[in-house]
Amino acid sequence: SLYELVQDAYRFVMYHKVAIESAPLQAYASALLFSPRRSLVKMLFQEEAPKWIAIAPSVADDWSACLQTLEGHSSSVNSVAFSPDSQRLASASYDNTVKIW
Repeated sequence: SLYELVQDAYRFVMYHKVAIESAPLQAYASALLFSPRRSLVKMLFQEEAPKWIAIAPSVADDWSACLQTLEGHSSSVNSVAFSPDSQRLASASYDNTVKIW
């Protein structure tokens, strides 16, 4: 269904966000290869994957539960809290910083 395709496309973009932002053409060379086997986006665009790859990487069947990894602290995070309206996230780290996401 269209709804399932949109959901899968969202997961695809969120999972490969860093690669797509820094090198958009990597969506074809890397993102499709490293997406789960049952990804609708992967199946839809499988013909766009590079043909020169002899051995495909081992990937999961489905997306993991992790939507996005927030990076920015230079040390371990020791505390996390949501804002009252659930729109923001604050994280505190042993590097003596607080990040608002």
